[in-house]
Amino acid sequence: MQEQIRPGLAAKQVETGAANRNGKPPSKPAKSAKKMASLAGKQAKKKNDDPNRIRFFSFHGKVDMPMTVIIFVLLVFGITMMFSAGHAQSWLDNEGDSYAYTVKQITAAGLGLAGMVLLCFMDYRVLRREFSAFGGKFRFTLAHMILWITMFMNFLCLPFGVAAEGDQKRWLKVPLFGTFQPSDFLKIGLIVFMAYYIHKNFDKIRSFWVGIVKPGMLFLAVVFIMIVIQSHMSGLLIMTAVCAVMLFVGGINMKPVIPVVIVLAVVVIIGVSLSGFDYFGDRVKFMDPLSEPGDRSYQNYQSALAIGSGGVWGKGFGNSTQKYFYLPYAQNDFVYAVLCEEFGLVGGAAVIILFVIFVMRGFTIASNAEDRFGCLMATGITFHIGLQALLNIGVNLCCVPNTGISMPFFSYGGTALMLQLWEMGLLLAVSKRAKLK
Repeated sequence: MQEQIRPGLAAKQVETGAANRNGKPPSKPAKSAKKMASLAGKQAKKKNDDPNRIRFFSFHGKVDMPMTVIIFVLLVFGITMMFSAGHAQSWLDNEGDSYAYTVKQITAAGLGLAGMVLLCFMDYRVLRREFSAFGGKFRFTLAHMILWITMFMNFLCLPFGVAAEGDQKRWLKVPLFGTFQPSDFLKIGLIVFMAYYIHKNFDKIRSFWVGIVKPGMLFLAVVFIMIVIQSHMSGLLIMTAVCAVMLFVGGINMKPVIPVVIVLAVVVIIGVSLSGFDYFGDRVKFMDPLSEPGDRSYQNYQSALAIGSGGVWGKGFGNSTQKYFYLPYAQNDFVYAVLCEEFGLVGGAAVIILFVIFVMRGFTIASNAEDRFGCLMATGITFHIGLQALLNIGVNLCCVPNTGISMPFFSYGGTALMLQLWEMGLLLAVSKRAKLK
């Protein structure tokens, strides 16, 4: 009997082996091993995504070259135009030194590029790394720390703020470094934190408390800072729009948004009333710059003259007339008007196309990001730069009130340029891990 059974077992084993080689389902032990391997792979992936186990710097992947080229083109062209628009004002303000503003801008660009390279090689996921204090009872991340520090810097404007060029007290003065605007830091801090917040609470983001109330409370704090302390409506507008887009991309429930927007609008009106309506009312005169060219709309009037006199091809680089004190501080918010005067309609359209390409490539990086946090952060950064460029061009074309909105990469302002390049570093860091073609 035993001799008859053994050949049968052997035959079954041969048939089983043949069946496996012919592509039929494997035996139960093989299925179990495959399941265990799959589980181990998921656990390894989860462990690799743990921000507490991720190294600060990562040399994995390559930066997105199209975006890198766009950034450098905007930077070089922007500094060149800033020099052309501001060398006369620089000569007046710096005892005959026409290159003072340009040297400061190039220095800021150098610091910005250094920070951009460091952030580019940083694994952006470490911004989600958690820390604990008070025996583990209080937990926070690097994203929290960035937001707290930037908000604290803005609160310092209350006791220590200084006014620049007749502006509100939006600036802080640091010995040896000059003045800077803390709200520029708050923009990047808010983008990083909102990306972390939505990523962390993605499963609950559609609930009223997590998706509406908590972000709304943060927004109220920003409203207080930007309106009551600094009367900075343009900064508030940009931050509100960026946060709204990030929440929309994050999957917020849109039904309760309308009543909340109404409540927030009431809060904004109250904040405006506390700051004084005169400041904001003067900004509306942009709608008819020819009515009172000697008053608040003077810059808009001169901007319209600059753009109109440029024609199709422009007067040529350096040949602007309006920058010679007809258009005050042209290097700040009205670089685009000087650009159109010197390079005409063609040059103005080329810059718009550059920013459109930047936005399209930025959203491509966001949509192909490795994780939700990277997607949201890239979305916020891209939308911030694109919206600010759009609003500044609108100011120059007398379509948007003049509220001090600078043009990214072009307007004079060392802190703003430095932080914009740091934002580009974060964007390129996301692109390194994105699945781009």
